[in-house]
Amino acid sequence: MAFLSNIQPSPAGGSGNYYRFTQGENKFRIVGSSDTSPPGLIQGMIGWGEDNEGNRKPFRWKLGEDAPREFAEKPREFFAFLVWNYEEACVQILELTQAGLKTELVTLAEDKEWGDPRKYDIAIIRNGEGIETSYVMTPKPHKKLDATAVGMVKATPVNLEALYDGGDPFDDAPVAPAKATKPAELEEPEEEEEDEGEVENPF
Repeated sequence: MAFLSNIQPSPAGGSGNYYRFTQGENKFRIVGSSDTSPPGLIQGMIGWGEDNEGNRKPFRWKLGEDAPREFAEKPREFFAFLVWNYEEACVQILELTQAGLKTELVTLAEDKEWGDPRKYDIAIIRNGEGIETSYVMTPKPHKKLDATAVGMVKATPVNLEALYDGGDPFDDAPVAPAKATKPAELEEPEEEEEDEGEVENPF
C-alpha cells in the first residue's frame, strides 16, 4: 500500500491553508501520500517555542534527527498530509498530533475492508473544549473523489517538506497554484490529549 509506504516506525473546519477541527462533524478526503515527489504526507516531531521576536511558533524536524532547540513542553510526533476540504472546496494541510487519531488512521489503512484512506472520506467529530475535547473518527463508504476536486488537487502543488525548515509549503511548491492565497500559519492548539506513546507503523 502506498499511503504510508515511506513512513518510519514512530519512537478542522478550515483556517487559511491549514485544516482545523471545529465543533461537530468535520469531513475531508486525504489526497496525499508519502511516495510522491514532493511527498503529500510527512511524519516528524513538533515543538512549540519562541522565535527571535518572542512570538510563539512551531518548530518541526524529521524523525531520527536532533531537535533544533530545547522546549519547555514535550515535543509531539505529527503526521501532516494534504486533504480536500469539502466545506471550503479547497486543498489544505491537516496536521495530526493526537495519538488516538493517528492510531485510528493507521488501523484503517491496515484494515482489509477499508484499506487506503485516499479511497474514502473520513469524518472526525469534535466535542468539548480544552482538556475536555474528544474526537471520534468515522470512515465513510468508498467512492471516487469527484472530478472537480481532483482537478483542483492537481492544480495546487504543495511542498510539505518546507515545514521542516519553517517554510511555507504553498510558496515553496515547484509551481505556484492558479489561485494563490497567503496561508495562515498553523495555530497552536489550546489543549490536546497527551501523546500516549509510539504509533506502530506496519508499512
